[in-house]
Amino acid sequence: MKPEPRPPIRVFAPAKINWCLVVERRRPDGYHEIATILQTLDWGDELRCRATRERSCRIECDDPAVPLDDSNLIARAWRAVAAAWPGRVGGLHVRLLKRIPAGGGLGGGSSDAAATLVALRRLYDLPLGARELENLASALGSDCPFFIRGGTALARGRGEILTPLASRLPSPALVVVWPGFASSTARAYAAIKPAHWESGLVVERVADALRQGDRKTLELLKRNVFDRVVIPRDARFRQLKERMEEAGLQAPMLCGSGACLFGLARDMTHARRAAAALARLYPMARAARPRRSGVRLLPGAIPSKSSAGTRGGS
Repeated sequence: MKPEPRPPIRVFAPAKINWCLVVERRRPDGYHEIATILQTLDWGDELRCRATRERSCRIECDDPAVPLDDSNLIARAWRAVAAAWPGRVGGLHVRLLKRIPAGGGLGGGSSDAAATLVALRRLYDLPLGARELENLASALGSDCPFFIRGGTALARGRGEILTPLASRLPSPALVVVWPGFASSTARAYAAIKPAHWESGLVVERVADALRQGDRKTLELLKRNVFDRVVIPRDARFRQLKERMEEAGLQAPMLCGSGACLFGLARDMTHARRAAAALARLYPMARAARPRRSGVRLLPGAIPSKSSAGTRGGS
């Protein structure tokens, strides 16, 4: 007998940054072998999810730039679960409150997909542990599995081989800035040449710095190969980086392949002040802290549609 679905739920889908990202080589399958350290943040999207009787996934979003068709990773996540549990999983309606800018390198689509998997597990009472959720997520995208557990993790391969890191870094304050346009991941990777390849040893050293809580070494060694590929080709990135440095943020660098940049602040007061100054120049500037976990269910009832709010900045 098909179980009754649970009441509507809310799920938090965090943004992420990369403490370090290098490309080691190009693989025979055409993908790039990478080494990176992923870190979830304390802000992100919210998904308001309910089960439906229709055999479909319907998505609403407060950001008109987000596709609402089958190309959305939320819909792909629903299809994967519905196919794995035929007759048990019905339809899904998702109202997505979009805070993570698309094409920003913050993993918003992947995090939303992971949040959808967690929502479906709860709505349809599915016997899925973290490992099973990660296996489902791996078919949706290279960094989707990371968002199931979140926190800090070393990622290798295409980004899907994860090793959790126990970071002892005192919770640093960050500022993330979106310049108002998207960056193409495909074009960024296509621009990678053998001259940009680098050993993953530096990533291991950054991982050690995080394990030891060594901020100075982290600041010295953190890097992103796409800073050498994307930023020199677009003066807008160079200007943003200069403005972040003028605001006192340490060594701003790209999030993933861009277009967002993040920098370290002295403390949260400095981060909020810098974010407020940069928000006068860019569509989004956000003070944030690292988060020790990934997607999670949010407490409380779902507010009425009229009180849903709008897409925010800092």
